[in-house]
Amino acid sequence: MGDYHVALFVSPWNKSACDEAKNYLENRGINYEVKNTQDHGARGELINKTGGLDTPTIDVNGHIVVGFLPNKWDHLLSEEPLELT
Repeated sequence: MGDYHVALFVSPWNKSACDEAKNYLENRGINYEVKNTQDHGARGELINKTGGLDTPTIDVNGHIVVGFLPNKWDHLLSEEPLELT
């Protein structure tokens, strides 16, 4: 597994999808940081990165996917570490 920094933005108003996203990461053995949008800092960071407050949103080394989209998440978390361009 590559060397990733993974942040997962979650919110209480979309709990089921956020829980599904957490389970996905945990089942894959991915270490991640939870950022709850009820926290003003996390809320501002998510708005800065995506222009909105949609959750779950994953940030893998600066690569953002809004929504729980396992196929896209699989690509971000593939064996090869991503390089920022």
